Amino acid sequence: MLLAPPSEADEIAHYASVLAPGAPGHGDVTVKRVKHGKGLVAARAFREGERVLVEPPLVGMQHERNRADAIVCGGCFRFVGSIEHQIARRLLESTSGGGGGGEENVELNASALATARGMTRDGLKLPGSDAFPLPEIQACLTGCSREVYCGFECALTSMQSHEMFLCVGGHCADDGEIAEDRPDARAFVEHARETNDIFILAAKALVKVAADAGKLEGLSGDGESDALAAAWAPFRVAHKPVWWDAVARPEDVAVGDEETAFRESMREIATESLRLLRASSTFLRFVKAYPGLFHIDVYSRIIGMFETNNLEIAVASPVEDYFLAMDELPPEGPERAITDPLLDALDTKYCVPCEGTGFFALQSCMNNDCDPNVTPLKDDGDVDGKCVLVAKRAIAAGEELTMCYVDEGMDVRARRAELMDYGFECGCARCEREAAGLGQARRGSKMK
Repeated sequence: MLLAPPSEADEIAHYASVLAPGAPGHGDVTVKRVKHGKGLVAARAFREGERVLVEPPLVGMQHERNRADAIVCGGCFRFVGSIEHQIARRLLESTSGGGGGGEENVELNASALATARGMTRDGLKLPGSDAFPLPEIQACLTGCSREVYCGFECALTSMQSHEMFLCVGGHCADDGEIAEDRPDARAFVEHARETNDIFILAAKALVKVAADAGKLEGLSGDGESDALAAAWAPFRVAHKPVWWDAVARPEDVAVGDEETAFRESMREIATESLRLLRASSTFLRFVKAYPGLFHIDVYSRIIGMFETNNLEIAVASPVEDYFLAMDELPPEGPERAITDPLLDALDTKYCVPCEGTGFFALQSCMNNDCDPNVTPLKDDGDVDGKCVLVAKRAIAAGEELTMCYVDEGMDVRARRAELMDYGFECGCARCEREAAGLGQARRGSKMK
């Protein structure tokens, strides 16, 4: 039932609910059948530079490799805490081995490290940091140190949708009480960190569906199957290839037995990830209530859905803004005497943004074009994980909205190679034109 393709009527009804009055995109975009299947279409005309869509992720995550450099809300991905907390965390993580630092780093940046420790232990304030306020940190409501939030609302929403089931526990609260450790959830997370952190996003999606289905059963009295179908609807309409079949063969993997072994290894990793997820004690009631949801056939397609439909979540760092402001002050001033050693110690990490990935209900409907009419583009006021799509040129009402899935500045061969990871060779007008030009150039060189 879960993997059956939706009927056209079901698809129309779903996107009508997604684009209901007051929802992101209402009156601006619509979902229709286009040349390449489903597509996002302009519901009105847009000027060049105008925002076409601002949409929060249906489900999203911060990349594991980014956690040491960006302390953000686990719900909306806003930077939290303070400028001091952000800087101290980055420096102290790097010198404790978490960021690849060592004794040489500690010695070279003694002044910066002393300041970082002062910010952590003594509440030392940096000059000018009050101009860059951040939301206070709200701890995870279920007791882990992996996730923090910008406030109670984000913490509660996350807890109800997934965190109460994925929380690893073990956090020591301000009152000294240590939350119960959850080794089964921790085992799942650690496996994902070591193999592919997209498994964490897949788990969030499945848990959200199960939690939503449970709520629908309680509110409406619907049976398990009806409630599950309703909760699954946002993912049912998405393109969901099997993960290990959808990934393009790497250049260093030969066709034949080697490729077969490569894809089988992906299947084994995903199967082990799902086993660890199902083994978590917090999941037992969901696994019993919705066994079909926690099946490798569904899990593999959810992962494939993310790999082929996801969009980068990026939030600029306020730490970068802070140091740019300090750079405007006189070099010989007392402020720079404090901040310059910190900047030198951070090196390129001073500007690391929040980096993650997410699935967006409307943006994921967009088809690729290497000469797109829309591009993701944020400004200084965009401080959370919403995707912001801006018109690259004037767009007429009824025109399909397209974006380039890869770096459109690459040449046609590089673009086509990267787009193979999305399961197709691009045949857009630009690619065809540039490919024809390459062929012409090759023929010309042979004739010389």
